[in-house]
Amino acid sequence: MGGRASHPAQWGAVIERSITQVARWVVAALGIATAAFVLLDAEYRHHFLTGSGVAQGALIAAVALGVMLTYRGSGVVNFANGVIAMYVAYVYTVLRRDGDLFLPPLPNPLSVIEGIVHQFQPHDTFHLPDIPTQISFGNGLSFWPALAISLAFCIVLGLVLHFFVFRPLRFAPPIAKVVASVGLFLLLEATVIRRFGTRPIAVKPIPFLKKTTQMNLGFIKLNQEQFFVGMLVIAFAALLWVLFQKTRFGLATRAAAENEKGAVVLGFSPDFLAGTNWVLSTVITGLLGIFVATSLSTIEPTVLPALIVPALTAALVGGFTSFPRTTLAAFVLGMQKPLISYLGVNKTWFPKSGDQAFPGVDRVLPFLVIVLVLYLAGDALPARGSITAGRLPFSPTPPKWALRIGGPVLGLAAAVFGLFIFSPAYRGALSNTLVGVIICLSVVVITGFVGQISLAQMAFAGISAFIVSHLSSEHGWPFPLPIFAGAIVALVIGLLVALPALRVRGVNLAIVTFAFAVAVDDMIFKNNSVNGGFKQALVKAPDWIDPNQPKQRKIFGLIAGDGKLPNPTTAIFCLVVTVVLCYLVANLRRSTTGRQMLAMRANERAAAAAGVNVSATKLLAFAISAFIAGIGGAVIAYRSGNATPDKFDYTQSLVIFAFAYLGGISSVGGAIAGGFLVAGGLVFTFLQQSLGVPPEFTLLLGGLGLVITAIQNPEGIAGRLRTDGLRLKAKFQKPRSPSSAPTTAAPLVDTGSP
Repeated sequence: MGGRASHPAQWGAVIERSITQVARWVVAALGIATAAFVLLDAEYRHHFLTGSGVAQGALIAAVALGVMLTYRGSGVVNFANGVIAMYVAYVYTVLRRDGDLFLPPLPNPLSVIEGIVHQFQPHDTFHLPDIPTQISFGNGLSFWPALAISLAFCIVLGLVLHFFVFRPLRFAPPIAKVVASVGLFLLLEATVIRRFGTRPIAVKPIPFLKKTTQMNLGFIKLNQEQFFVGMLVIAFAALLWVLFQKTRFGLATRAAAENEKGAVVLGFSPDFLAGTNWVLSTVITGLLGIFVATSLSTIEPTVLPALIVPALTAALVGGFTSFPRTTLAAFVLGMQKPLISYLGVNKTWFPKSGDQAFPGVDRVLPFLVIVLVLYLAGDALPARGSITAGRLPFSPTPPKWALRIGGPVLGLAAAVFGLFIFSPAYRGALSNTLVGVIICLSVVVITGFVGQISLAQMAFAGISAFIVSHLSSEHGWPFPLPIFAGAIVALVIGLLVALPALRVRGVNLAIVTFAFAVAVDDMIFKNNSVNGGFKQALVKAPDWIDPNQPKQRKIFGLIAGDGKLPNPTTAIFCLVVTVVLCYLVANLRRSTTGRQMLAMRANERAAAAAGVNVSATKLLAFAISAFIAGIGGAVIAYRSGNATPDKFDYTQSLVIFAFAYLGGISSVGGAIAGGFLVAGGLVFTFLQQSLGVPPEFTLLLGGLGLVITAIQNPEGIAGRLRTDGLRLKAKFQKPRSPSSAPTTAAPLVDTGSP
């Protein structure tokens, strides 16, 4: 009987495998046919095989090779590898230009003392020593000394990242490693922007290579720098293949990746292997970043970090194991950009937005390849046999006192302060905090309750915000209908993005959602047909919500507001939406559906065996999360009076993820704490207004705090407050007599089960 029952399941599995195999053949055939068409057509080949494409592909390959090394050595998919290439290129550029090795512009810890003293001084005359911000080597250095110092910096950086960031996370769950790499992304990018701004700066040429000297190889024309960079990448890929296939070190790294416990028994040190691979990664990524930056002649902090998406695409094509396949895929992804630019200008069949070529099409190919590879291959990242596996942060059930007393009191206090007490600066900060709470709630649902890592929450919010703008301004929809319309569109898009989640999870899904965020940023948010161009995407709001209508109003006989911007009732609108969503998410956690989500987060197979529909639960979580993010985007649009691309670019998704994790990614209390920490929120406004900490340090401190939190306090601020409160309560609670004591006691800290 059991055998007969198993036949349908067996046939279903066979059919699924057959369909997947056929789909792989079809995709491979389409790829080969497309490549053949491009290479055989003289016009397309001329714009595909270009020197600029080779340089771009070389940089993508450099980032991809570094990602592979860190994953094979320590199990970390380093989302910050593109930023590392950018950072090292800046180190080299400044050494050649000024002769200085710049240091991270960390805020002076003594500035807090200065800020307090300045509160009691009519003039700010009290100053304490500052932290050094650079090491000078004289005037601008020549090529070889600057290169040597930059490579030494790469070695030190690799060791620092291993010993102080990722070694402590060796036995942590994948989400903690993703969090640390996202924090590193924000920290390094914020450091460069804080010091050099966002404008491009010139990079001095390599003395023994000339851009003016063209080389004709028959099938491609390129200059000396582009040829050198391309050959250097190929040489590195070949050397890495030899290292990992033919040497004891490479075999040991592969053994540790497959079975870490077995590698330890055989006498290999996973810690040494991981550290060495981190150094190799930073050296290769940094060195090639330097040479590619010189071939491009300029460098800026916002371009190279986004190359992590095509780099991850190339690494996935190579299965995170094949250096030759990864390098080939990287060059293809780099060379498709000039071809797409040419097609957009010269071909009438190319997708148009208005009278211009549709922007961001070159970002779509990496995203589609990622989706196809992950969907057809399932979990494309090769499994790593770590000795132990960490657990996700504990998700507590909201206590009744928090819902019945704490929530109303906190909401009432926010309303009183926003209407009658706060100055204009703090009213704006309150609105920013409340919006941050909403977006953090969307992260809590998808990551805290279900364990799926989504790095696209601000993309969903932005889609909703631009929908709100068009419906309210161009189509005259009355408030609040555009809010629900935008949220529903975000929900539908979220369900489409969730389809790969039916086959993948964890870091694989983080790659998909991050690629989606980057593609949406370029294709939609930077599209003039969507963002309104110079006119902007304006939002028509009622007077009591419009931030530019700061009228004083009487509420219960009291005067609300001071007649200055921003409108105090705008914050009340944000508050009402935030309170409603907090209660909905809290009750979701208390419901049967919430318990099913947590069961699936702990163990999908066990949850399925207990009767949980895993696929439906994943889709529901994505739908709820995207809907909440869509509500947040609509609130941003109304409280700002417009929707602009800078509010929703892909880095903002990383920032929100960072602050949600800092606050506590698995609870409503954590979302509230994360909202206090967002840029422009109450915490950083206090630091700026009262302690004199410049606003530019927001992202820098956020990135640094995220790294420290991932290592020292994975439960976040709310989780730490909860556990400390329980310990304090247990310490002062009178011990019960043996006769009245219960037979079992609930643990004070999470045991790993939901």
